[in-house]
Parts: sequence; C-alpha cells; structure tokens
Amino acid sequence: MNVGMLSTVGELFFSMVVVFFGALLFTNGIEYVGCRMRWTSSFTGAILAPLFTSVPEMVLFLVAVFSYGGVSGREIGIGTLFGQPFMASSFSYGLVLIAMLVGWLLKKRENLSLEVEKTLVIPYTFITLLFPLVLIPDLIQKGYFQYIMGLFFGFFYIYYVKIMFRKRGSEEIEEPEDPYFCKVFSADLAAVIQLALSAAILYVGSEMLISTIDVVAESLTVSALGIAIILAPAATAIPETMSAMIWAYRGKDTLSISSLVGEKILYSTFYPAIGLFTVPWILDLHAYFSVLATTVISLVLLYYIKKGNIPSRGLGIGFIFFITYAILVFYYAI
Repeated sequence: MNVGMLSTVGELFFSMVVVFFGALLFTNGIEYVGCRMRWTSSFTGAILAPLFTSVPEMVLFLVAVFSYGGVSGREIGIGTLFGQPFMASSFSYGLVLIAMLVGWLLKKRENLSLEVEKTLVIPYTFITLLFPLVLIPDLIQKGYFQYIMGLFFGFFYIYYVKIMFRKRGSEEIEEPEDPYFCKVFSADLAAVIQLALSAAILYVGSEMLISTIDVVAESLTVSALGIAIILAPAATAIPETMSAMIWAYRGKDTLSISSLVGEKILYSTFYPAIGLFTVPWILDLHAYFSVLATTVISLVLLYYIKKGNIPSRGLGIGFIFFITYAILVFYYAI
C-alpha cells in the first residue's frame, strides 16, 4: 500500500471517529428532546433523526449534480439516492446486529432480538409499496411523467409525516438519559447545545468522508453509478448507522430500527421527488439491484415488526445482498 493510499485510509478513519462522536451527542440529545416534547420513540427516530442526519447525503447529491455536472455527476447523484436505502437495508442492519450482540454480551440488553413498537409497520409498509415505484420513470421515458412522479413521491412524504405525527402520543414514552452537557448547563439548554454541536460535527465529519470518495472511485475504475451506490452511503450513512448501533447496544430497540427506517422513508418519497425534478432519470442494473434488495429485506422486516419482535436472523439477511453486490462491483467490475 503506497503513501497516498495510506493517507486516504487515515483520513477515512479520522472522519469516522469525528462522525461517531457527533452521533453519540446526537442520540443523547434527540432522545431527551423527544421525551420532553412527548413524542414516541418511533416518531422521533422515523421523522426527526433522519432530517438531521441526511444533510450529508443531500450535500453530496447537490454537489454531484450541480457542481460536477455532466453524465458522471448525474450518475453519482442518482447512485447516492439509490445507495442509501440499499446500504441501510443490508450493511447497516448487519452492524446493528453486531451492536446488539455486543450489548448482550456486556449485559446492556437482555436478549438477542429487537422488541419494537408496531407503529413501525406504517413506515415499512410505505417503503415496500413506494420504493419499487422509483423504477417507473426509467421504464416510461416521458419528460412530463417524470415530474408527475416527483409530485407523487412528494405528496406521500407529507402524508407519511402527518400519519406519524398523529401517532406520536399513542405509545408509552421511555425515560431518557440526561444530556451529557447537563453538568455544565441546565438539561434543556444542554440538549439544545448538543443537537446544534452534533449537527455541525456530523456535517463536517461527513464532508471529510465525502471528499475521499473521488480518490477511491478513480483508483478502482468502477462505473460512477455503481461505485456511488456502495461508497457514497458507506460514507454519508455513518451518522444514522452509528445512532442505530448505539441505541441497539443500549436496548433502545424502536429508536434503533426507526432511525434507519426514517432514512429509507426519505429515500422512498422525499429524495426521489427532488431527484426527479433535477436530473434525467436514467437508471442501470445497479439501481435495479438496489431496489430489489431493499424491497425484499423490507418485506422480511415488515413480517417481524407486525409481531413486535425482530430476531437476529431478520437483521442478518441483508449481508447476503451486500456481499453479492460488492462481488459484482469490485470483483467482476459490472
């Protein structure tokens, strides 16, 4: 490994540490705010957390489309939109499984299954029904139809938020830990400061990670869309993945799963709407594979969520799709 590659690996590691620290502050702060405002954990994780932590993905999409431009910029932008739900459904859930196992071994949690609120049936139903529809504008190459579909996805995001907001008071609210900064400030002020600081840390750390994607993609000589699906979310999805891992380790099961499903809801509604209004919707095999994998995994989890309990095997199935895709891209260069 040459000096340049060692430097890139070092930058990646440092960025991950920065983002992890931001995620630690964020989970503690948003948990406290959610309780104070009497939101259930499902609403906090599924609506608010993704809006904070998806900022890096939005930045990457806008930079790719409007700064880089051209075919490669469009492909990287679209790859970001399709990559995040794929990574959340495959690799991120696998990391949550590992965090859950560590928490069980260290006696931070009682079992190796996630006990979740059945309210999460709502977002997973939205994902399984809506996400496959992002392929339709590619199949029907009509300019006006692309914009109609953009309005369609935007409408369903607003509808989803309305449903989850109405459900916010229907379940028992968990008592949160005090904000870390409450030793210096009052609890409410400490939570606000933590959220502001964590948002800045997450943004800066994710920007540092994003800056290394170009170097890695060029060295691997893989297609822009294909590499973006796996590398862009591997960089930018770290905040919500870290949040989900921390919550799973601590036994906050609904917060853990809902923080990831909230991101997938954004990428099944809000972000496709933005993409359809900004770039020509031309997809390839990589996008279709990511939709297939995300939909299958979401269906499996929906089955378990209806029972209120997700066993470890329900989280591990995503690794199969992740490994398959990684082999296709990095070994066969498809």
